[in-house]
Amino acid sequence: MNLNQLYYFRTLAEYQHYTKAAAHLYISQPSLSNAMKSLEKELGCVLFKKTGRNVQLTEYGRMFYNTTCSTLNILDEGKRELQQKIKSDAGIINVACIPTSIGTRLPKLIKNFQSQNSRSPYFILHDEFSVPILEGLDNGQYDVGICSRAVTYTDLSFIPLFSEPIVAIVPPDHPLANEKHIDPNQLRPYDLVTYDPKAPIGQSVRHALNAKCPNLTFAESFDSEIPIAGQVVENKTVGVVANTMLLDAFNLKRIPLDVPADTRTVCIAYNHTRQLSPVLQQFIDYIKGTKEITVEN
Repeated sequence: MNLNQLYYFRTLAEYQHYTKAAAHLYISQPSLSNAMKSLEKELGCVLFKKTGRNVQLTEYGRMFYNTTCSTLNILDEGKRELQQKIKSDAGIINVACIPTSIGTRLPKLIKNFQSQNSRSPYFILHDEFSVPILEGLDNGQYDVGICSRAVTYTDLSFIPLFSEPIVAIVPPDHPLANEKHIDPNQLRPYDLVTYDPKAPIGQSVRHALNAKCPNLTFAESFDSEIPIAGQVVENKTVGVVANTMLLDAFNLKRIPLDVPADTRTVCIAYNHTRQLSPVLQQFIDYIKGTKEITVEN
């Protein structure tokens, strides 16, 4: 029995289909089938039974699945902790950042930190949206994130950095284009385009709008400002987004929206349940003490 067999077994149990499981594992279906036959022979029992084109765990398979998942989870956690220790000893900090800040605020932040510390770490930057950042912080893939806050991630700590104004975006010839300021009630006649409700910013925007004007119509949702702005341009509709540089490429009117100023707050996030290296703790402490970047924009 080897680790590959255990990973293969867990994946097949979850997909319940040889072809799909093999595709997920990037191996051939015969290789997966042979690995499972070998595992069943070693264990002396049948782990799967056929149900049409799918497979299901037998009673023995269910017993072995629980043990396999526990074992692999422990191994995966040990691997993550070891990798974190190696990175820590090497002075490496993995920073994941939302697209609107990775080329602007983040380089300035790192440069200022490095100028004040003679033994600065090596930073590896990752361009991601908030949800993958939060997941990466939670599982140890990233050391620090610049992203939205999500209360469901209880193992993460968040330090507010800055806020971005929420605006309505419309084509220049739209009926709302000449407005200087928009109350959410003015949006009721329109089908709105905004962020994915699964994303923290999508949840914040919807909550802020519903607090002022319940039951607005959200026609479409996307991950970032670019597809939202594209839909607004093509369909002559109304978008609700954070006012970021990603809108600069579009011929749109940006109109301030009457919602709380902290609706879109970007934070520095880190996992407080994991042991922080001295250099990572130093970087986090520097951020906490930096007044320059906590000013709202």
